[in-house]
Amino acid sequence: MGCGTGQMTRAAARLAPEGHAVGVDLSSRMIELARERAAELPNVRFLQADAQVHPFPRHSFDVVISRHGAMFFGDAKAAFANLAAAVRPGGRLVLLTWQPSVRNEWVSTFRRIFSAGREAPASPPAPNPSSLGDPDQVRELLTAAGFTGVRSTGLSERMFFGRDVEDAAEFVEAQFGWMTRELPGEVQARVRADLRVDLAAHLGEHGVRYDSAAWLVEAST
Repeated sequence: MGCGTGQMTRAAARLAPEGHAVGVDLSSRMIELARERAAELPNVRFLQADAQVHPFPRHSFDVVISRHGAMFFGDAKAAFANLAAAVRPGGRLVLLTWQPSVRNEWVSTFRRIFSAGREAPASPPAPNPSSLGDPDQVRELLTAAGFTGVRSTGLSERMFFGRDVEDAAEFVEAQFGWMTRELPGEVQARVRADLRVDLAAHLGEHGVRYDSAAWLVEAST
């Protein structure tokens, strides 16, 4: 779910050569690229569809996976009920979703830098990256949707942002640049400089990395 350009879908297909993997995403451009990248895999297909309402065949999948995608469901209750119906009895749901932003160094650092001394803007209303950040709420949500044995395991890993400072800066500015769009040019220049100083401080042998914290959510049907 929320397969993007298909990396996880391709990995799933390689792990299940006797089965098949289906990637689902709302973005037609990402689905087009995903199909190109999976051309050599005969057991992969991609759907440009809304997983919240798409009529998946009932009890047709062994496992549903989503890496930082399910947290953007507009109607999470309806979405997970739809997915639960698509999974066979005894099947599994596995999600990776962010813990609250205060536990993610990369979020708090980049929001501080791009705030440029102003009060940081409030988190956007749900759905947002933290919408599945409370394990108790997630357990209630998934149980109501028809899943059982819901459990969340905390994961803390160093997150990769780029090979070097400029590579990382290009990526980060694409994600957070909207925060400075209305500011004067000299302030934007200072933000870009401050960003590169911080990125350089996090550059190591394996590129630019920041601490991150996520939940691995698992459930059954």
